[in-house]
Amino acid sequence: MKPKHLFLILCSVFVVCPIFAQELPGDLRVPVLHLTKTSRRVYAQTYRHVSETSVDFAGTALMPKAHGRAEVKTARGGIEVELHIEGLGPASQIDPTCLTYVLWAIPTNQGKPQNLGELVRDGDESKVAAFTDLPTFAMVVTAEPYFAVEQPSQFLVLQNILRNSENPNIIRADLLPLRMDSKTPLDIYEARNAVRIARMAGAERYAAEPFHKALQLLQQAESLFAHKKGGDIPNVRQKAREATEAAEQARATAVARNGESDPSHPLQNNP
Repeated sequence: MKPKHLFLILCSVFVVCPIFAQELPGDLRVPVLHLTKTSRRVYAQTYRHVSETSVDFAGTALMPKAHGRAEVKTARGGIEVELHIEGLGPASQIDPTCLTYVLWAIPTNQGKPQNLGELVRDGDESKVAAFTDLPTFAMVVTAEPYFAVEQPSQFLVLQNILRNSENPNIIRADLLPLRMDSKTPLDIYEARNAVRIARMAGAERYAAEPFHKALQLLQQAESLFAHKKGGDIPNVRQKAREATEAAEQARATAVARNGESDPSHPLQNNP
């Protein structure tokens, strides 16, 4: 059974924690990532009449490799959520003050966000089982100094992604901007961007083969660049461009397959 209502929540719901500009240190070959003051779109949905459903999660620019899925089902008195995330690095990578991650339910009425629990990391995997009495909410994950915080920090690392919530023909990464350095070829940045956009479109789930091909090509380009010699730059650029093309194929395939697999989605037939 599919949810019947979708709501759009801007990050302005984080009343006491607006997103301020924040620069993270890192290798010059890796994009320097920023939080910005602009609002971000996070979709909420109503689960009151949903017996069971899956909700995808995608990482923001603070943790772009992070992704996962929540299994959501109705229970007596509320909603049960089981979230499984992969690719979530230590919270201290985000900021030295952060030690853990917390899952939040963000209500649509600008009420107080609910701390649904701390994600327990085990290697590359992170999990949390939670319960909320909210019928309609968005879900986000933030990096925090400890598990018992009562308001989410500005370090938003994951958010729920609801498919077909807008025109599927519009490519929208909903990710924060990259700051590029002059030593890294533009082709590599384009490939990185294409891969993360494909991931946001659900390519890991709906177009696994072309998506993993894109990942492999990007890794090859990154490796060539990391150990580059004078004559290797053309090969780096070629591999990066192939990765970009493969990622776009994966994105387009994911959008098409997702639409086919979910004909009853409440917004599927909307103009």
